[in-house]
Amino acid sequence: MDKISENDKRILKSVAPLVIIAVLFFVVIKVALPQLSSLKSQITGAKKVKSVLTEKIKILSSVSAMIGDNSAIYALPKSNPALQAVSNLNLLASTNSVSVSDIRSSIANSGAVSNLSSVTISFSATGIREQLIAFIKSIDTVSPIMIVDKVDITDNQGINTASLTIKTYFASLPEKIPTITEAVTDLTPGEKALLSQISKLSPPLFIDASVGGVGPTNPNPFGQ
Repeated sequence: MDKISENDKRILKSVAPLVIIAVLFFVVIKVALPQLSSLKSQITGAKKVKSVLTEKIKILSSVSAMIGDNSAIYALPKSNPALQAVSNLNLLASTNSVSVSDIRSSIANSGAVSNLSSVTISFSATGIREQLIAFIKSIDTVSPIMIVDKVDITDNQGINTASLTIKTYFASLPEKIPTITEAVTDLTPGEKALLSQISKLSPPLFIDASVGGVGPTNPNPFGQ
C-alpha cells in the first residue's frame, strides 16, 4: 500500500473538519427538525387553547355579571319545587293581606323533549280586590319560576275570591359539562333577555334545602 503523501495529508487535514461539521449538521437536522415541528405544533395548539379559554372566560364573566351565583338554581330547581312554591305563595298572600285556601298540586309532568318538568298548583285566594290583584301580580316576581296559567275572580259584596292555577318548573342538572378546552358560543339575544328576567326575580321567600341545593358533587363532571 502506497504511503499517503504529505500533500494529501495536508488536504485531508483541511477537509476533515468540514466533513465532521457536515456530518454533525446532518445529524442535527435529522434529529432537530422533527422536534422543531413537534414544538411548533404544540405552540399552535397552546395558542388555540388559550384563545378558546380567553373567549370562554369572557362569555362566562358576561353571564356571571348578568345573573347571581344561585339565581338560576333558585329560579329552576333540580327537583320538585311544589313545597317551596306553596310556602312562597302563602308568604306572598300574607304580605298582601290575602287569604289562601284549597291548595292542590298535581303530579309532576315531565317534558317529552327536554328534561324540563312542571307542577300545576291550584288554589283559592280571597281579599279586597286591589290587594288580590297585587298578590296575583307578585306571583311571577319570586323564585322558583311560577306562571299564572288560569285566573277567575268573583265579587261578593266587595270581597273578591280568585280561583288560580299556576305552573312551576324544575329540571335536573346536567351530569356532564363541556371539557375545559371545548369552545362555547356566546348567548343569543333571547337567552340574554331570559337571564336578565331571571336575575330580576326576588330570592325565594322560603328555601327548601332539598330543592335549592346542587346535590352531591360529580367526581367526573367533564366525562373524561
